[in-house]
Amino acid sequence: SIGGASTVQMSTNRTKNLFAQRFRVVLVGDDERFTYALGELLQSAGLTVAVVNTASQALAELDRPGRRVLLCDLAATQMQGVETVVTLRNRRTSVPTVAISSMPNIAQHCAVLGIRHHLSQPFRFGQLMDLLELAARPSVASSTFSVVSAALAE
Repeated sequence: SIGGASTVQMSTNRTKNLFAQRFRVVLVGDDERFTYALGELLQSAGLTVAVVNTASQALAELDRPGRRVLLCDLAATQMQGVETVVTLRNRRTSVPTVAISSMPNIAQHCAVLGIRHHLSQPFRFGQLMDLLELAARPSVASSTFSVVSAALAE
């Protein structure tokens, strides 16, 4: 769940400057209502968002020209976020990523997957915007991941 709807207005000016570099957020998760609602919030904050429900759709979107930031739900029942990240690692492709999850041990799962930026649900929208901003910075984006080709065994 997402808290802080009033934060959307406060974040709008910051994100217009941040994403003026034409970053596109690729949001992947299998809970269609949650991903749609989060996508709408991100768009209302001035971001360009592609909302997808499968790993194959996310990978197709990430393969398109332009700079992307992956926002994935690791707790998705169909494991679409995890599958997307693992496939990117196996391809040795570095994409700035922010993971969200309701899993209690998200930090451990993210460490295994090589994801530096993550949030536990529930979170405040401003926290998500801060992490997207951090992940999208060129200096951070180029070193966001060490290539890890490990899948979650749990």
